[in-house]
Amino acid sequence: MRRNIAQATDIGLAFVVLVWGFSPTLFKVVFTEVQPLAFVFLRFLVLSAVALLVLAVRGARGGRAWRIRRGDIAALVISGLSGYGLYQLFYMIGLAHTTVFASALLVATVPVWSVVFLALLRAERVHPTQWLGIAVSLAGVAWFLLAAPTHTAEVTLSRPLTAGDMILGGVLSLGAAALFAVYGIVNKRLAPTYSPPELMCYTLCIGTLALAPFGIPALLSQNWQAVTWHTWVILPYSVLFPIYLTYSIWNWAIGVRGVGYVTLYSYAVPIMGGVIGFLLLHEALTSAQLAAGAIVLAGMLVARWGVMRTVSVTAGRPAAKAGEARMSQPGAPAPIPTPAQGAMPSAPAGPRPPSTVR
Repeated sequence: MRRNIAQATDIGLAFVVLVWGFSPTLFKVVFTEVQPLAFVFLRFLVLSAVALLVLAVRGARGGRAWRIRRGDIAALVISGLSGYGLYQLFYMIGLAHTTVFASALLVATVPVWSVVFLALLRAERVHPTQWLGIAVSLAGVAWFLLAAPTHTAEVTLSRPLTAGDMILGGVLSLGAAALFAVYGIVNKRLAPTYSPPELMCYTLCIGTLALAPFGIPALLSQNWQAVTWHTWVILPYSVLFPIYLTYSIWNWAIGVRGVGYVTLYSYAVPIMGGVIGFLLLHEALTSAQLAAGAIVLAGMLVARWGVMRTVSVTAGRPAAKAGEARMSQPGAPAPIPTPAQGAMPSAPAGPRPPSTVR
């Protein structure tokens, strides 16, 4: 029985990696017909409508809904902006100006930025091995951006991308990763108070409102007569598969196999994205970029090893001493209960993989 569950978990996680690796290529196809900002705003209008409907049904059935504490408003706004509004601006425009592999690789640095921000906030103690991994990853990122080819055959923008495009897309993708790290840190505080459907609904609506000044003009200026059935098929896919379905599987897998095992699969997403982009979009990458990408992933693995060493050392201490050590850290937050695993993906109990709303 246990073996069957383990196999089902691996199959589910492989499906998640496939969807997350494949989705950016589909978005690239959409960008040949629809402006990136028009697509992302239309997508988020649908997402917000679905989230509102889910929360309304939950409330009608007696579940927790429509509860917002005044003291949480600022955190909810930051969460909505960093996880949806600003994040989507950076991610989608960055994707439109770079390759699928570059976007997936650079957005995958979310754990790196999370550690940096937590260290700056003095919220968590960072193991020296983590700092080594972060330094290696950032060095790989710098090399990857500088090694951008002069021209890259690309579907998006209906023209080849220049080195300037690649650098712009890379910087925006890194900005998206940093924003999403902020989102994860803020949501850690909000998750014990709000159920996943509540948190997703509130933050999605805030993010959609933030996108409105950019999205509405893009919708009005879009030539909808040029949009084919491909885009109208991809739109509902982009709502259902990369978000609701895959994050339900991801959260279930964390509950079955644990955070450490499941997060290993997130490192396969950039590789899957690069392979699919190469096969379907004929994206070209230099050997230097491939080497730099390997360094980035290696650095993140080293940082993760540092996290596991810290956890194992803490686990070996007596409970009381471990608690005293935690509370003695400057700025260390009070222990936060782990939120229940839910079907909605906005507040998973474990580390959320990069580029949540792809």
